[in-house]
Amino acid sequence: MEYFEWFETYKPKKNHLNRNHDTEMFETYDIELGYVLATADLEPNRVWTLIEGDVGLWIVNGYHLVNRLGYYITEKPFEGDFIEILDTLFEEDEEEV
Repeated sequence: MEYFEWFETYKPKKNHLNRNHDTEMFETYDIELGYVLATADLEPNRVWTLIEGDVGLWIVNGYHLVNRLGYYITEKPFEGDFIEILDTLFEEDEEEV
């Protein structure tokens, strides 16, 4: 699954806690992490983790600690086993610079 297909399918929610940036990603510390953890406790199938892998950035379903860069909370929950999406959004941003 590509990033934009994932975005349209699962619909990540806006980060309402970060008033300085228009983003869907939640940080890995402070109040934003608390919100992610609370959501993971109640609805774990709506939390996704942005991780740095060997060949780029990946969005994987579930709450993860290793190589995490941020979190997403989606309107639509995921079902089933492991899902991973190569995050090409950042690659496109780098090419424009």
